[in-house]
Amino acid sequence: MGNKLPNFLIVGAAKSGTTPLYYYLKQHPDIFIPEMKECRFFSEMPVFQGPQSEIYRKRSTLDLDAYKLLFAPLTSEKAIGDVSPDYLYFYQNSIKNIKKIIGEPKIIITLRNPVDRAFSNYLHLVRGGWEPKTFEEALKSEKSRKAANELWVRYYTDIGFYYEQVRAYKENLKNVKVYIYDDFKEDNMVVLKDIFSYLEVDNSFVPDIGTRYNVSGVPKNRFIHSLLAKSNIIKTLLKPLVSLVISKEQRIKTIETLGSKLLTKPHMKPETREYLIDLYREDILKLQDYIKRDLNHWLK
Repeated sequence: MGNKLPNFLIVGAAKSGTTPLYYYLKQHPDIFIPEMKECRFFSEMPVFQGPQSEIYRKRSTLDLDAYKLLFAPLTSEKAIGDVSPDYLYFYQNSIKNIKKIIGEPKIIITLRNPVDRAFSNYLHLVRGGWEPKTFEEALKSEKSRKAANELWVRYYTDIGFYYEQVRAYKENLKNVKVYIYDDFKEDNMVVLKDIFSYLEVDNSFVPDIGTRYNVSGVPKNRFIHSLLAKSNIIKTLLKPLVSLVISKEQRIKTIETLGSKLLTKPHMKPETREYLIDLYREDILKLQDYIKRDLNHWLK
């Protein structure tokens, strides 16, 4: 069954709960998702320039044969998925390639208040050592970063204009479901049960949801954070020994839990929040009318 391809996709938005969804859905016995969390196949992204672009490219799947190999471990799972937040932002290429290669999969879109999403995205790159500027400086640099074709994950505001992205998916594919991040934060099991039902798998299954994944923030101690988060000689030497007594899933949970405790979360400046709310106002109002969901709390 290694030649199977996905029948559902979680397409983003970035920093809107896609990482915890990946880990929670992966636990379901009837769901298969590859070990590579972000396959980055359908979006056919451009070759980016600048810091970290080569690392990013190496972590992407660029051809169909390589993509098929990611699903080789598939056994009898009913729902076969791919979680890649780039598919929403690069919707034109993604939709074209999805229709051409896998037809009409079930699409899951998760959306977060674009103001909070932008700041969380920024903190995530600060945590990884990919963003040296203040948030305000980075916002001012966005236009020049796009012109220089730097990594798309550094386009903090542009990613959050959801209306056209969502409309394109809903108008070009038949099975599209939109979830709001606020609902997931309020009661993740309610959302997970609904997703299980949508994917037509057992919705009574309860995954381990105790671990917080992909938490954004600024490291309290950069050295200790680097030891936990990045490849280094200590981790390389210890990995074979640790693997004998702790499963990969447990190692990930431990690193995520320790890592989140070593982060501090700064607040956005009120004037920056006001600026971003004004920037997104029209798009949010169009989106809420289109998906028929009250999003006025995003404007407060």
